[in-house]
Amino acid sequence: MGRGYSPAGLAQVLADAELGAGHFSVTFDDGYASVGRLALPVLAERQVPATVFVIAAAVGKTSAWDEAMGDRAEPMMDAVMVREMTAAGMEVGSHGMSHARLTDLPDAALQAEVCDSKRLLEDMLGKAVGGFAYPYGAWDGRVREAVIDAGYEYAVSTRLAAIGPAMDRFAIPRINVRWNTVGWILLRKIRRAYGAGEG
Repeated sequence: MGRGYSPAGLAQVLADAELGAGHFSVTFDDGYASVGRLALPVLAERQVPATVFVIAAAVGKTSAWDEAMGDRAEPMMDAVMVREMTAAGMEVGSHGMSHARLTDLPDAALQAEVCDSKRLLEDMLGKAVGGFAYPYGAWDGRVREAVIDAGYEYAVSTRLAAIGPAMDRFAIPRINVRWNTVGWILLRKIRRAYGAGEG
């Protein structure tokens, strides 16, 4: 697809260690409606798979966590859009129930965030949800264990590094790409990820 990289779904990369080198995976956090409206058609046209980590209790609502931080609340995907993502070949994972910082929660609330979100999304989709993204990238040993115990197969972090054979499946690194991360800015981030080593 360019510069020697080919797209592959994150679950596919995790299932086949040989896919790590020379491949990239696209992920989106939160489940904003704009992802379904703007990104999905472009990705589908180019046959690029992606994983969308959805905040389960926010489906069909707005991003209250953005508003609480002084940003504008954005519309979130509704259940129809979430199902359309999977119908188009995209993977849907959980980003918790409410975008809470999991490391700040007591055990019962932590369990609710990771377990209830998985159950809600699975009921919505009629299929298993295997991936989890830590809200704010915040996790520790207790949070990691809660995600494993809930039955997830992997979890992604916000640590900058490249995916490699020594990677912790419950602390998968990613490159944070914003609206202005294009051209040389993106290439610099990729180089920094490889320079940070393999996760």
